[in-house]
Amino acid sequence: MARAGQSPAPRPDAGSRQAGPAGGRMDCPPLRDPSSATPPGVIALHPEATDDPATLRWVVSHHILPFAGTLASAPGLDDLLADRVSRVVVGPDTLLVTLAPGSDWAELGPVVRRALMRALGHTDAWVGAADARVLSGDDALGVCADELIEGPIGDIARAHGGHIALAGVQDGVVTVKMSGACRGCPAAVITMHQRLEHQLRRRVPGLVDVRSING
Repeated sequence: MARAGQSPAPRPDAGSRQAGPAGGRMDCPPLRDPSSATPPGVIALHPEATDDPATLRWVVSHHILPFAGTLASAPGLDDLLADRVSRVVVGPDTLLVTLAPGSDWAELGPVVRRALMRALGHTDAWVGAADARVLSGDDALGVCADELIEGPIGDIARAHGGHIALAGVQDGVVTVKMSGACRGCPAAVITMHQRLEHQLRRRVPGLVDVRSING
């Protein structure tokens, strides 16, 4: 305690060195392990369930991945691929991660997320397996559009007696074919366009427009 008339001694800040035992000096420990730091920039990464309980689809928004196909090696993921993860399949903006037998997402979910974030900071060092291929911008849009149409977007159309299919992608323009109850229905066309366009713009850069034709 400071005596009257004296100023209290300044407190060392969190980054300063403090005196240790026997007059020695010791460094303050780091706030966290540097290996757990996320890569520079903001990468939005969120998981989606699949039909296989061992597999989660991790969606990487606004970030085109270097190739499509099976991932053979990536910084931050190699240790998991050698033991706890049986397979990682890369899409234009997704990572389909399948756990090895005996592993479960309740335990490994946070570990896999951290490993994926580290790997996404070094995509130039990823190595693909024999089935890996580099996608053009239109290819990436086509893969994502087809995935959405076969999944949540198509589910909405099918629930109302309609059908939507990918007709093609050219120069950033995605064309879909509407049939069944969706054919000729202005409300259905507008709804499908809005939902599909919103999801594509959220996930993949380079989309110019979404257009429809009657099937």
